[in-house]
Amino acid sequence: MTQPPDDKEKDWRASLPFPHHWLYYIAAKILVLALLTGFALHWYGLL
Repeated sequence: MTQPPDDKEKDWRASLPFPHHWLYYIAAKILVLALLTGFALHWYGLL
Protein backbone atom coordinates (compact mmCIF):
# COMPACT_ATOMS: atom_id res chain seq x y z
CA MET A 1 0.00 0.00 0.00
CA THR A 2 1.04 3.57 -0.48
CA GLN A 3 1.61 6.07 2.28
CA PRO A 4 -0.57 9.15 2.61
CA PRO A 5 0.94 12.31 1.06
CA ASP A 6 1.45 13.92 4.46
CA ASP A 7 3.92 11.20 5.49
CA LYS A 8 6.02 11.76 2.37
CA GLU A 9 6.21 15.50 3.02
CA LYS A 10 7.31 14.92 6.59
CA ASP A 11 10.07 12.53 5.47
CA TRP A 12 12.04 15.08 3.42
CA ARG A 13 11.47 17.85 5.96
CA ALA A 14 12.67 15.64 8.80
CA SER A 15 15.99 15.08 7.00
CA LEU A 16 16.81 18.82 7.00
CA PRO A 17 19.23 20.26 9.58
CA PHE A 18 16.35 22.22 11.16
CA PRO A 19 13.09 20.58 10.03
CA HIS A 20 10.67 23.09 11.56
CA HIS A 21 12.15 25.94 9.49
CA TRP A 22 12.29 24.22 6.09
CA LEU A 23 11.12 27.30 4.20
CA TYR A 24 13.97 29.39 5.64
CA TYR A 25 16.38 26.60 4.73
CA ILE A 26 15.27 26.71 1.09
CA ALA A 27 15.39 30.52 1.05
CA ALA A 28 18.92 30.46 2.49
CA LYS A 29 20.07 28.02 -0.19
CA ILE A 30 18.60 30.20 -2.95
CA LEU A 31 20.27 33.29 -1.45
CA VAL A 32 23.67 31.57 -1.30
CA LEU A 33 23.34 30.39 -4.91
CA ALA A 34 22.37 33.90 -6.04
CA LEU A 35 25.33 35.45 -4.20
CA LEU A 36 27.76 32.92 -5.65
CA THR A 37 26.37 33.45 -9.14
CA GLY A 38 26.67 37.22 -8.78
CA PHE A 39 30.22 36.92 -7.49
CA ALA A 40 31.20 34.61 -10.35
CA LEU A 41 29.68 36.94 -12.95
CA HIS A 42 31.47 39.91 -11.38
CA TRP A 43 34.76 37.96 -11.22
CA TYR A 44 34.60 37.22 -14.95
CA GLY A 45 33.56 40.78 -15.80
CA LEU A 46 30.11 39.86 -17.05
CA LEU A 47 28.23 41.87 -14.47
